[in-house]
Parts: sequence; structure tokens; C-alpha cells
Amino acid sequence: MAATLLFSILIVVAVILLLVLLALYLVPVTVSTVADCRRESARATAAVAWGIAGARVRVADGVQVLEVLLAGRPVMTRDLREMAAAEPEKEKKKKEEEEERKPALSVREYLDAAGDLWPHLQRILAAFVRSLCLETLRGDFTLGLESPADTGIVYGYCTAVRYALWPAEAIDFVMTPVFDRKVFEGTFTLRMQIRRPLLILIPVVRALLQKQVRQRLRQVSGRGAPGA
Repeated sequence: MAATLLFSILIVVAVILLLVLLALYLVPVTVSTVADCRRESARATAAVAWGIAGARVRVADGVQVLEVLLAGRPVMTRDLREMAAAEPEKEKKKKEEEEERKPALSVREYLDAAGDLWPHLQRILAAFVRSLCLETLRGDFTLGLESPADTGIVYGYCTAVRYALWPAEAIDFVMTPVFDRKVFEGTFTLRMQIRRPLLILIPVVRALLQKQVRQRLRQVSGRGAPGA
């Protein structure tokens, strides 16, 4: 009876792990940002979502909140200003404790650590770039500088960049120049997907399984030394 129960538990755990791995392979991570700047107000929203779970930061006049989302609905909200006000004291104590217990590393040691970690970072970055898919990058701005000549120069550069990026349908920037006053208004929209996040986690886990990588990370963070 006990063996049957244990076997059933192992089967359930294995099925759950397989489903999680399948979800990490099939369900992309969506990153989106929308910003709007006007003379009277400015607001921005940044969100990260994976399946039905996500997080969103909203910043506007008098509002700075972090929201945890489930199926697109906020289930937890935190005021960023309150969190920032409580953070300096904790950071100060943590920094003092770290300075007391860890010796300062030389530039040579940092360079050696970077050299050892770079091949692993390179593989992780390559996997990230391959998984990245840009869906939308849009900007629509109205710009006026103190000098009309400077406004014209910036407008010329923006126009050249816009036509250079014309074949990329996901990217579009439009600038409207204003020569008689100083102004900056506009909207910015970014939406991209990180497809098959499992392919990024594989090189991360593979690197962390190596003892030398863990030692180097402990050394750089001040929690250990090579060979410890």
C-alpha cells in the first residue's frame, strides 16, 4: 500500500514537471510598454506576462504602483513610493554587513571572474536573442527645441532613420517638428515576446550546475572565494 502511494505521488510529480516544462517551451513571455507624454501630464505602463500570470508597473501623476496579475486582473497591489521609502535603511544595513565580512576584490580578480563566466553568459545571451521576437515598436513625437536649427537637424536624422527602418514593419517612428516653441510630446509603444523561455533556462541551469561557475558567482557577490 505504501509503495503504491509513493509510486502514485512520483507519477503526479513527474506529470506536473512535464507540464511545467511543456508550458515553458510553448507559452511565450510577453513584454509590453506604453508611455504617453503631454504638456500637462505623463504616464507609463510596463507589463510582463507568462500565460495567465503577470506583473504590471503603472506610473502617472500621483500614482506609482506595482500590480501582480492573474488572468489580467490585479490580485496584489504595492505602492512603489512606500517600498522605495523603506528600502534605503535596509540597503544601508545590508551594505554595512557586507563590507564587514567580505574583503575587497582586486581588478585582476574581477577580470578573471569575468573571463571564466563570459562563455556561459555568451551562450545565455545567444539563446535570449534567438528567442526574442519584436512585435511592435512605435513612436509618434512632437519635438521643438530652443533653436529651430537644432530641431531641423534632429528631424532630418529621425527621417533618415525612419526610412532606413522602413522594411521592418514592426518598427515605425514619426516625428513632427515644431520650430516656434519648445515642446516635447508623444507616445511610445513596445511589445515583444520571448518565445520558448525553456531554451534560455537550459544554458542557465547548465552553467549553475558547474562548480567553477558557482564559485565565481560567490566570489563576485562577496559570499565566497575561489576554491571555497
